[in-house]
Amino acid sequence: MFEWNTNNIVDATGGRKIDGCHWAHSSNISTDTRNIKEGDLFIALKGENFDGHDFLHEAFLKGAAAAVVSEDKYKNLPLIVVQDTLKALHDMTSYYIRNVLVNAKVIAITGSVGKSTTKEMLYTVLSQYGVSHVNDGNFNNNIGLPLTVLKAPENCQYLILEMGMNRAGEIKKLSAISSPDIAVITNIEPAHIGNFSSLFDIAQAKLEVLHGLKSNGTLILNGDSEYYDYLSSHAGRNVISFGRNESTTVCLLNVIGNDKGLSSKIRLNNGQIVNCNLCVRGEHFAYSLLAVAAVVENLGLDLSKLPPALENFSVMKGRGNIHKVKYKEKYIYLIDDSYNASPASMKAAIRTLGTYSNQRKVALLGDMLELGNESTVFHTELFDFIVGHNVDKVYTVGKFMLELYRLLPGNIKGTHFNDSNQLKYNLTNIVQNNDIVLVKGSRGMRMDRVVQEFIIEY
Repeated sequence: MFEWNTNNIVDATGGRKIDGCHWAHSSNISTDTRNIKEGDLFIALKGENFDGHDFLHEAFLKGAAAAVVSEDKYKNLPLIVVQDTLKALHDMTSYYIRNVLVNAKVIAITGSVGKSTTKEMLYTVLSQYGVSHVNDGNFNNNIGLPLTVLKAPENCQYLILEMGMNRAGEIKKLSAISSPDIAVITNIEPAHIGNFSSLFDIAQAKLEVLHGLKSNGTLILNGDSEYYDYLSSHAGRNVISFGRNESTTVCLLNVIGNDKGLSSKIRLNNGQIVNCNLCVRGEHFAYSLLAVAAVVENLGLDLSKLPPALENFSVMKGRGNIHKVKYKEKYIYLIDDSYNASPASMKAAIRTLGTYSNQRKVALLGDMLELGNESTVFHTELFDFIVGHNVDKVYTVGKFMLELYRLLPGNIKGTHFNDSNQLKYNLTNIVQNNDIVLVKGSRGMRMDRVVQEFIIEY
């Protein structure tokens, strides 16, 4: 097991040790004293609303072996002083990739929607080929991603890193830290567009993943995206495309959805045809499958292992999980898509709901946030989609969904609620036996409270 010590931290960060700093080693790094364990190396990060230096003595009381700090004012503690502790965390991450994870292929995944599902599907698959490591949950920012890398085992063969962003410049840093061999951009959609002036600006921000991509690396792109030509023309490296378009490198020839999930036929770059089954409902999952197949083929792995490996994949919590639950003596099918929402993912969820032809289809929809000046437009645009997919009843939550609610015809219109708690306390009057119920909204709307009400009852 790799262990950090005074010498390799100084080498990685350019910092200096405090005179008299004597400590042996540490194999784990912590940035949060709430989770620190005896023997950890504590890095005192500074943020807008916190300063890790304020918790330095607490870290040592809990057993920290040493700490990386940016303030040279502490006495008789095993410290290494740097100019910027966040940069030190990043420098240590790059050092770890260069000097410890020397045999690992690094795969970066970003995109407006679908990146977490693609990440988890790829991890499920690559784990069948070798030692793999991946972000835990949403550890995909400038703190979470480095901590993910630093927990990777030394014998890691495939390091899969989801890269999230809210603003321009963030992915550039993450790519520089991790130096990926392969980068995947799942798509360009209006998620977090409130922080950007246009979709084109989002496309530019996603393209920042090229900043650290190795010169002989590969960029994998959604060939069906309207931004494909722009993204591919700026790659400057090998490009692999995936999609339904016949010209794509990895092409979806056919997809059939049924009660058991999705059955997909894929044509790979070498012309090989592969049939894959996923135990998920919703054709949008096929795009994650295509991206995963593109990575596996690019790595030169045995493609015969792909279909059986996919049989082990299950959707992450809140990303479209389907539960059969008993609620107040009524049996319902619950589609839990409560983790987050954007216009594209909302439409995908409604499309999935529409595939249930023999049940009453009920949508419980919360606001989609961070959409800026176009928020009302994005919400009201859902009207035609809801009607077109034969949704029977719609219940809405939040000020933007109120605009959609006002447009709904009487036979579809349910009730509008100010927040998810109000909705939760009215579920008894909403659901009927054998309903298929979709729950979706942005994280800030806490639609997961509604899911918890169903699941707890179960």
